Amino acid sequence: MKKYLLSGIMLLSGLSVFGQDIHLSQYNLSPLIINPAQAGAYRNLEAIANYKTQWTSISPNAYKTINFSFDARLLQKKWKTHWLAAGVDIFSDKAGDGNMKTTQGLFSFGYHTQLDDKNTLGGCLEAGFASRGIDYSNLTWDEQYQNGAYSATNATGESAFQSSNKFGYPDLGLGVVYQFNKGQMYSTANDMFIIHTGFAIHHLNTPKYSFYGSDENLFMKMVGHADALIGIKNTNFALVPDLLYMKQGPSAEFTPGMYFRYTLREESKFTGYVKGASILVGTHMRVKDAFIPSIQLEIAEYTIGFSYDMNVSGLKSATSGKGGFEISLRYGNPNPFLYKSAASFQ
Repeated sequence: MKKYLLSGIMLLSGLSVFGQDIHLSQYNLSPLIINPAQAGAYRNLEAIANYKTQWTSISPNAYKTINFSFDARLLQKKWKTHWLAAGVDIFSDKAGDGNMKTTQGLFSFGYHTQLDDKNTLGGCLEAGFASRGIDYSNLTWDEQYQNGAYSATNATGESAFQSSNKFGYPDLGLGVVYQFNKGQMYSTANDMFIIHTGFAIHHLNTPKYSFYGSDENLFMKMVGHADALIGIKNTNFALVPDLLYMKQGPSAEFTPGMYFRYTLREESKFTGYVKGASILVGTHMRVKDAFIPSIQLEIAEYTIGFSYDMNVSGLKSATSGKGGFEISLRYGNPNPFLYKSAASFQ
């Protein structure tokens, strides 16, 4: 029964206009999925890899998502207080016995400027292409059971078989991001106060989105996000609250959360052999859907994060509350532990 329930969910999300985009729970480690303007916003360059599985308690062929992104600043050494930015985000999402698959590549290009020593504003455009496919031959239908016996040669009665099992579409989007940075990090003071906030629109061109070849279109997606880093003065602790809101057609998602950040050690100022490190422990709530505990470890330029979605929606009767495991790895340059300015932190 669980397998049939999941297959129904996947098929409906794949064949109708009401399907939502992929989402990753550690959204601070999937910046370009959230907002293309985050390309080049926080570091000279960064590369991130993400892997997520979802609903494997229902079926071993449930959702599996792989994402890779890279972004960098351009001409900052020459221009100093303003720079160009470029990024690329590639993901593959695969699910179900029908191997329903989405593959997409998006490129971002934009501009950021420091308004003064505490405020920065930037924006980026994104453009790319996506393809979707499904293997109908691996699916079975009630109509194929006749007199209690199944035969793959029996007619399915599904109009989807009369159309293509693959389609592609161009995709456009844009975003803006604002930063406020104040105070010192990794010091006795530990008085940093940092805010990032932004807004993005994805699928500006509302591309056609149907295996049936109909005129159904993919809804535009509106995204708002904000996060902060608030140092607790004269301690090794900091608070990292954040929130994400996404609206796509009739579907909406609101995910607030909080990390507690503890600096394990500061970088050696003389030899560089002792690497700076910190740990973040927190939880998020995807409202009416999932409770998401997570942990992230930062060591010099590297961050590794783990999270687990625990279903709280009506789907928990099928999943037994088990949602999805996610792992993320980020490399970012420069090493933030070498820089006292709060502006070096994402």
